[in-house]
Amino acid sequence: MTSLITTELVELDQNLGTTPEDVIRHLASKVAATGRASEVEGLFADAFAREQKTATGIPGGIAIPHCRSAAVIEPTLAMARLNPKVDFGAKDGPADLVFFIAAPDGADQEHLKLLSKLARSLIKKDFTAALRAASSREEIVELVDGALADKPAAHASAVPAAVVS
Repeated sequence: MTSLITTELVELDQNLGTTPEDVIRHLASKVAATGRASEVEGLFADAFAREQKTATGIPGGIAIPHCRSAAVIEPTLAMARLNPKVDFGAKDGPADLVFFIAAPDGADQEHLKLLSKLARSLIKKDFTAALRAASSREEIVELVDGALADKPAAHASAVPAAVVS
């Protein structure tokens, strides 16, 4: 199985539009362009239908639009750090960190596990601060892979431990 997220699935400091619809359409296009979905429109339609049921914005400037779709070939995570932010319905305002989870139809357990792991990581202020400070797509992928594997990214543990004498 390939990695859930790759550098081709990351957008940094991009203006992807002014609405959740714009952002979801762009990220669905990224997923299809990498060969992880058979088509953009079906994936977008499923993701946007899910977004219209319940907004996916969560506190802290984060949104996690997600769906299961027949268009998805393999479970995928796309990510965008937005500039400007877009309102995904969170009570504390618009989001600058957007994670798009696309899972194949019938992948209920995988979808829920990924959503749960990601949400647990995103409540950690040091993780979201590192995502906002990352200077490259590679750094984002390393951070996210580390979080999803329940281990810190290599550079995140670069703070030396106190020496006990």
